Amino acid sequence: SLQRKVEVVAEPDGTRQEIDRRWDLIACVWTSASFFTRGQRRHITDNADRLREWMEFHLLSGFDHIFVYDNTAAQSDLEGESLRPVVDLFPGRVTRIDWPCKVCNNRPGTGDNKGERNSQYAAESSCRLRFGAHTEWIGSFDIDEYMTPMGNFEGMKEVLHHLEKEEGVKVLSFKSKRAWPRLDFLEDPAKTKFKDDTCPKGCFHPKVRDDVTFMQTHNCNKEKPPRYDLMPAEKQIYKADYVLLHFVHYSTVTRISVLNKEQTQQAGYKWLNMYKDRHTKVVDEVEWATMLHGKSIVYDQTEDHEHRCKKERQVCKLGFPFPEGKDLSSGTVEVEGGYLANCFINDKIENYWVPRLEAALRNRGKAVY
Repeated sequence: SLQRKVEVVAEPDGTRQEIDRRWDLIACVWTSASFFTRGQRRHITDNADRLREWMEFHLLSGFDHIFVYDNTAAQSDLEGESLRPVVDLFPGRVTRIDWPCKVCNNRPGTGDNKGERNSQYAAESSCRLRFGAHTEWIGSFDIDEYMTPMGNFEGMKEVLHHLEKEEGVKVLSFKSKRAWPRLDFLEDPAKTKFKDDTCPKGCFHPKVRDDVTFMQTHNCNKEKPPRYDLMPAEKQIYKADYVLLHFVHYSTVTRISVLNKEQTQQAGYKWLNMYKDRHTKVVDEVEWATMLHGKSIVYDQTEDHEHRCKKERQVCKLGFPFPEGKDLSSGTVEVEGGYLANCFINDKIENYWVPRLEAALRNRGKAVY
């Protein structure tokens, strides 16, 4: 798929143009070696390790190339710090773009005056405009989001080509809901437990163990697939020649949405006063693909976990998988340590993708797995 190929594309208005394709599927990602969470509340420093695993997985699962928009220069005071050492582990498969544009407004994402990640939004547009013409499919993601083929599919391109052929899909939307990190895959809480004014009942610093992957650690969702309790933070993979403008979660302008009534009807589509895209599908999380959202938690989210995670109707942001054969209909289910089960392991991620990811990381020189 890395060889150039010229395709003749028919536009909805009947015109035709030649497109020089280099890739079938690419990913864009805006990230940095470290960053502050919204509101400057907490400093996250494990991004280089996360990025390495994230790139390994997506190349493994069928992406041809990844473009990393490196925002480290805007986030760090250390001269020369960047993600180049990580990107250089993937010669020919990953391209790093130095992107020192600052986030002007990093306020929390709630309230009347929400934060806006303008640097990230500009990076997404840059990636689509610069590289979209050279690929069939494209998507912009965060490094805690794993686009994972499911069912009988073994690669994301296989999923996309099947859906385009069988269902006319040009935009595939992935459901979003944060998974919980499994406590047994984190370093021993006793090593970093503390109490102070910010955590009067006791907290610990949640760090993923060196001998497990971030993907496996976060493979614990509140629902079995298909999920219905979701966040409005879906991500999309879309046809680069179909979506003319994309903004974070949504395909805001498409080849069809720009047509007037007469042009729409000439192209064979029914005119709707309120536009609804006919070529967008939400993933079937059992048969097609799913997005595992493994967002980091920080120390204040672990406060009093030994009490909260053992009582009903308490907020617990650590994961304790339901045992085989048990689910929400089983009522309260106690697991090892007296904790209450609160999430479900995705079997294909656990038994198919995680072992392959571990092997790929070993082959690239990370021998801890």
